[in-house]
Amino acid sequence: MRSPVVSILAALAVIAGSAAASADQNQLVYKVLYNLRQQHVPFHRAVSHAEAGAAPISTAGAADTVAFNAHVALWRSFDVPGAVNGIQPTGINVFGEKTGFYYDSNTNQHGFLRKAGGEIVTFDAPNVGYPSSFTGTQPTGINNEGNIVGYYTDAAGGAHGFVRSVRGSFKIIDDPNSTSSPPTTITQAINDWGVTVGFSFDSNFNSHGFVRQADGSFIPFEPSGALYSQGYHINDLGEMGGDWTDAATGISHGMLLHPDGKLVTFDAPNAVTTFGGLGQALNLEGSFAGTYADANLGAHGYVRYANGKFAEFTAPGGGNSGFNGTWCTSLNLLGTAVGFSFEADGVTTDGYVRFADGTLILANAPVAGQQSTLAWAINDLNEFTGFWYDADGAEHGFVAVAVP
Repeated sequence: MRSPVVSILAALAVIAGSAAASADQNQLVYKVLYNLRQQHVPFHRAVSHAEAGAAPISTAGAADTVAFNAHVALWRSFDVPGAVNGIQPTGINVFGEKTGFYYDSNTNQHGFLRKAGGEIVTFDAPNVGYPSSFTGTQPTGINNEGNIVGYYTDAAGGAHGFVRSVRGSFKIIDDPNSTSSPPTTITQAINDWGVTVGFSFDSNFNSHGFVRQADGSFIPFEPSGALYSQGYHINDLGEMGGDWTDAATGISHGMLLHPDGKLVTFDAPNAVTTFGGLGQALNLEGSFAGTYADANLGAHGYVRYANGKFAEFTAPGGGNSGFNGTWCTSLNLLGTAVGFSFEADGVTTDGYVRFADGTLILANAPVAGQQSTLAWAINDLNEFTGFWYDADGAEHGFVAVAVP
């Protein structure tokens, strides 16, 4: 074993005093990302295809206009050859290998792997189709073996999970319990033993979490009484994390499935509704990070430790209503969390890093003219990745190291 270390419907339902309104966490975030793209990205403007490799991006005037951040080292910007409408890294492993997707001139999605040395490999899942814009191949994570997990759309608009091996071969994952038309399966995360988690959809297009074992067997992953559920995270001990929405109340809660089958559901102390993280947010110690909304529908981050205690946090400058505020995406073994914060306008975002001691710093792209930055995934060596928008509205990936 290589390891040295042993985007569709997720339930978002909150409602101050009422269960009448419900929405979907990923759908909400994707909608805001779409708005970001509409406001920041000229769809037919080609971005730079130059690979930054080991050299920092060069921007005129940056040294005079960008403040030094002592907590962010070795920041690098990168693009993918063939990307026209931007790129979004979604995962990083302990070796510094990154995966994600990029958009072509038709806003179709294609996968990429950026190796630690800067080499980029692009790929598409077999039988991929493009029934509409923003469809295609979408990797969601990478394990320390170099296997990439994600999902793709077919020509009929259905979705299929996949695992792309380090050798480049594909294994397609379809939950046999999906009864939607067309059948739809989303795979979100993979551990170093090849176990994946995700969710599929029923005939009412309600999502239901699952665990897929390395032998191909599926295990449902949700509590009784759930209207929706999603599996998002898995660690190498076989613990699995996600969230679910109660059919009776319309309120969302976090959930953690232990290897012995014990399912724990929870809420952050000040939450009206609680969600899991958007990326790999369950570490090897069993600590779990995510987002909750308060009574004013302001968003805040949290870490739930293995002993059941919580730490809650809010990035400075974020909004405090309308689900604006602090969204947590990923948590590593050192207890470092990353994410992004929507400002009050619901469009501008600030990337952030929160260290285990509670120190929280903004981590925007250190380039003059950056409009928004989203930190998305962090590995156990504090190397994190995400994407940012430049002064012309073009979207670029980045990688950096968080320094306590």
